[in-house]
Order: sequence, then structure tokens, then C-alpha cells
Amino acid sequence: LEEDALQTTQDVLEVLNSCYDVNANVFNGRLQYSNELLGDNVAMLNESGDLGQIYNRNVSIFNGTVDNLLADLYRTVFRCNRIEEVLGDFDFSEQEAARVLAEVQTLRALSHFEIVKLWAQPAGYSSDNSHPGIIYRTNTEVRVLPRPTVAETYSNIIADLTAALNSNGLPATSQYSLSADAASAILAKVYFQQGDYANALIYAENVVNSGAYSLDTVFDRFQPDTANIKEAIFKSRSYAPTIDYRSRAFTDNYRTDVPQPPFLRASAEFYADYAEDTLDRRVTEFFQVNNPDSPDEFIGVRKFNKVYFDVAILHLTDIQLLRAECLALLNQNLTTAIADVNAIRERAYGNSSANLPAGTSAQALLDAIHKERRIEMFGEGDRTQQLKRRGAFEEPSLLIREVNWNCDGMILQFPAVERTELFAINPQGGC
Repeated sequence: LEEDALQTTQDVLEVLNSCYDVNANVFNGRLQYSNELLGDNVAMLNESGDLGQIYNRNVSIFNGTVDNLLADLYRTVFRCNRIEEVLGDFDFSEQEAARVLAEVQTLRALSHFEIVKLWAQPAGYSSDNSHPGIIYRTNTEVRVLPRPTVAETYSNIIADLTAALNSNGLPATSQYSLSADAASAILAKVYFQQGDYANALIYAENVVNSGAYSLDTVFDRFQPDTANIKEAIFKSRSYAPTIDYRSRAFTDNYRTDVPQPPFLRASAEFYADYAEDTLDRRVTEFFQVNNPDSPDEFIGVRKFNKVYFDVAILHLTDIQLLRAECLALLNQNLTTAIADVNAIRERAYGNSSANLPAGTSAQALLDAIHKERRIEMFGEGDRTQQLKRRGAFEEPSLLIREVNWNCDGMILQFPAVERTELFAINPQGGC
């Protein structure tokens, strides 16, 4: 009971820790593959069950996998909200209270950001973003509410992140809990998804220019907690001594080093774009052709062939490519954008042989960024949302695996229990 569970400041901190616990269960691969299945990066062993519905863009109101993912995202929100409601009842110092509240606001914003991307059409779908968004919960009161607009949803996300940053409650860096750099990285991604490239650039540069992170020579970000991954801004922890691995939905679905065939594979279309570049270590180390020249041929993914690894939720590669893309779209400081891309290519190739030349045009730079982002962040749930953003703001006729970027099936369906006289669920019927 709450009166037993919340008696001391340490109890409050343990509830906050439990928010990170649920967040880690969301980012254990479930959230990432739910995004990937809507896009063009992955193929399936068979297109059955709950994941088959996502892949075929026809999620029903009874899809338990989708239901549980939404519930866990809102579970984090609920716990964060309860902490905020009771925070003043405990004897925290002013500095401690500011940090707890700032972490709560950042976790709440991150969870809502992931919900709105998957359960609502993207910003730019309508000219004023008046299309249906998601409920933004800031308290634990049980109420039936109508869906606000996407514009209102994004405004609430930005307000929480801005408040967290302005409070100065967050530490500058902290890999396993949220920091000021993490909040800035999320805010950069939020503005980027809105097509607000000028503001996205500001927050991306705050992170990149902090000097706290580096690409180093390691391009595999998914490593055990004993490894020092210098580009990690925020990650969830897998801990072998207690058999606690928060990477399970990656390993259970992608691994190619176990007897059973993987359920998720790289799509032939994805692999064809990269296969001939055998000097790119990402191609040779992350992907393999299995059962070549047979009816059972498939492209296996070796990126997640481990039992225990931390999941990099926010990292420098993403934010550096985001900065480069903002600069290219704004057509400013292309020299920095070229350097950002070249740093990532030099890590992948081990030398400068694939570097973009000085003077590369903005359009050629964008093409290169899109290609780098796709292979760098394969399996991390990035590709689909990038394509939807580009469809909304840059390429209105863009297709994603042969369907329009904005068709009804490109967003997930709410579970049946969410539907009320005020809350309208998403259109049913797929693409």
C-alpha cells in the first residue's frame, strides 16, 4: 500500500528508480522493433501474430503486444506523476527536490514523445497539427478525456523538457539516469520531428559541443555494462550477476548465433543498398547472408548477438547526424555537417577513404546523412519516424515499403479499453 511504501525520502527515490526500471523494459527492444516493423528495414520469419499485425500495418484493438507497450509507457508516466504529487511531503533539500522533479519531467516527456510518434500521425500531417494527438498525463487523477491535438501534445512535451533544463536540477552528464545533456538531446529530437530545424540545431549543438562524448573507434554501442561506451548519453543497464538483461527483446528476436532461426531479419531492400561496400565494417560485422541461393535465404542481423548488453537510448551518433541534417536543411555551415558525417564514416571504414569531399552540396549531404543514419541505427527504431518526418515536411509522395507515409496503418491502434465517448481511437483498416 502507498502509505507503507512511501514513508521516507529513500522510498521516494526507490519509486523514481522504478520509473527507470519500467523505462528499461520499454526500451529493451519492444519499442524499437515496433517502430522498425512499420518501416522498410526489417523482414520477418513469418508474418503472424501480434508482430505480424504491426508489420502488415493492420493492428487490431485486441493486439496484446501493442497494448502492453502502451501500458508500460503510461506506467512510467503514472509513477512520475505520483512522485511529483507527493514530493513536497518529504524532507528533501531544495537541490535534491529539484533533481527529482527534473528527472520526473524528463522521463514523462520522453515517454509521451515515444507514444505520440507511434500512436498519432506525425507533426506536419496537417498544416496546423490539429490532428489527434495523445493524452498528456501530468497527474494521477482518473478521468475520461478527449484526445488533444498533436500541436498540444508537442507543446506539453517541450514544456516539461524546458522546465527540467531551466531548473538546473539535472547533472550535466549521467549515463544511467537522465542528465541535462539527455534532456537537451531529447529536446533536439522533439524539435527535429516537428520540422523545427533551427531549434533542433540549438539543442543538438549543446550536446555535441559539450565535449562529454566521443565516437571513439567503437561503432557497436550495444556492449555490457563493463564497457566504456564514450558516445552514450543515456542508456539502460543489463546486469549479468543478477541475470537482469534489459536487452531481451533484441536478443530474442534478432540473434543469429543460436539454433533457432531469428524472427526478425534485415530486409533484402535494405541489404541491397549496402552489400557491395565490403570495406564498411558495419556491413561485414552486423549482417550476414544465411542459406545463400536457396529458398530459405535471409539476411541475418549480428548486431545483437549477445546475451547481456546495455541499451543506448540516447547517443552521440544520432545527435551528430541530427545536427548535420539540420545544417544541410537550413543550408548553413555545411563544412561542419560534412565533418560530422565524415567522422562517422571514418569510424566505420577505419580510414578516410569514404569521406565526403569539401564543397559537397546540401542535397548530396542530405543523401549521405540518410544513408549513414539508416545503417548506423538499424534496429534502433529510428528509420520509420525519420521517413514519416521527411514525408510530412520534404517529400509528400514518399512511400514506405510501398505504402504512403501517412496511411492509417502507419500508426498503431489503441487497445479496445481506451475507447470512450470522448476518446476516439485511430481509424481501423490498415493501408
